[in-house]
Amino acid sequence: MRFFNGLNKLQTASLFPFLFCSAFIVIAEILLLIGNHISSDSAIVFENFAELLYNLLGYVFCYFITLQLTNGKNSFKAFWSVLCLAVFTTAAGAFYGNGTVYFSGIVIALLCSFLFNRFDKVLALSSTMICSILFGILFGFLIDYFDNFVMWLSERVSGKGYFSPVLFSIFDTVFSLFGIDTFKEMFFYKSYGGSVMYSGEIITGVKDLFSAGYTGNLVSGYLSGHYFLLFALLGIALSLLSNLKGAQKYALIAVTVGAVLSGNISIMLLFLFFESPFLFISVLFIGALSYLSAFILNLGVGYIFNGGIAEMILYMDNAVYLLAGGMVFVAIGYFVYKLIYEKHGITDCMNIYIPARLNTFVKALGGISNIIRYKENALEVRNPKLIDTVLIDCEIKENLVISDDERFSELKEYL
Repeated sequence: MRFFNGLNKLQTASLFPFLFCSAFIVIAEILLLIGNHISSDSAIVFENFAELLYNLLGYVFCYFITLQLTNGKNSFKAFWSVLCLAVFTTAAGAFYGNGTVYFSGIVIALLCSFLFNRFDKVLALSSTMICSILFGILFGFLIDYFDNFVMWLSERVSGKGYFSPVLFSIFDTVFSLFGIDTFKEMFFYKSYGGSVMYSGEIITGVKDLFSAGYTGNLVSGYLSGHYFLLFALLGIALSLLSNLKGAQKYALIAVTVGAVLSGNISIMLLFLFFESPFLFISVLFIGALSYLSAFILNLGVGYIFNGGIAEMILYMDNAVYLLAGGMVFVAIGYFVYKLIYEKHGITDCMNIYIPARLNTFVKALGGISNIIRYKENALEVRNPKLIDTVLIDCEIKENLVISDDERFSELKEYL
């Protein structure tokens, strides 16, 4: 129960970052596409701006999460957490020359919020800075071990026939949740994605192969399935959209549009994980099916950057299979949410955990979206006409529901 409440708070604190970061990744994708169609010298400038936008994602999450989790009244604490993230990144960069990921911003924000809410100002300021430095140094030392682990994992995934796209999808989706590209880059640019003699030269990495004009089974196994997964995420979003309200609905629209336009699904995966870890687990299985289907159909549709809708149209091959399969996966995503997610104890709104035994009772109250809050011994609802008085012995006064049903008091514990 506490775990779900924690995710709910974190999702609420991340609504603004979801909006801003979705816009950032779309702009970054546009810059990359423009840079790819102009001179190489100018392309570097566009790529640098795109990289800058991606590096800002962590700072956006860090600022707004700290602001919200420290009661949203003191922007100094939020700016301090951003400074701590910069120190963390610098300390880690002294040992590992790669930029930070947005997940680092979330971790630093949670650390700062925890210390600010429990210690006095001076102690909190000093401890957050010291922890950021120490964590950065530790991260710098551990990153080599992490890279070795990723290489070991890539060896286990590569060259396994039908199992390779399935395993690649599962691990890549997990890494993408944390905003980590290290695993997929092993296949995109290194020999784990295949080495093929093409056009008289040996080309390594599935993206480089695709750029050279190769559209064989390596492209189908490691790239094409991304589009089916994108369609499935769209189906999940359409199903979920009708159950959310207010800022949550706008955030879901933003992350979905951002994912479809840019092809970068990390922010959307994070939104779905905050909504429910069970929903994210279902995405893992759908992703595995997406990549396996693309491999069996031998779609041969790839991408050079992140695989947004523009690249799908630009490089579309086997259009009938791609679009027909895409519609199937939209339906799969839509009905997986309806048939699995809503029926296993997770409600359709605000990531509130409700035991499955109370689902019928909640539906009799008009659904979770009809419930506003408990008010003393009464339940305040939006539309009292939705209350099923046949299933619930209750008294209705305007928009207040009063009942002696033991399920009535039991539900209160979860709301």
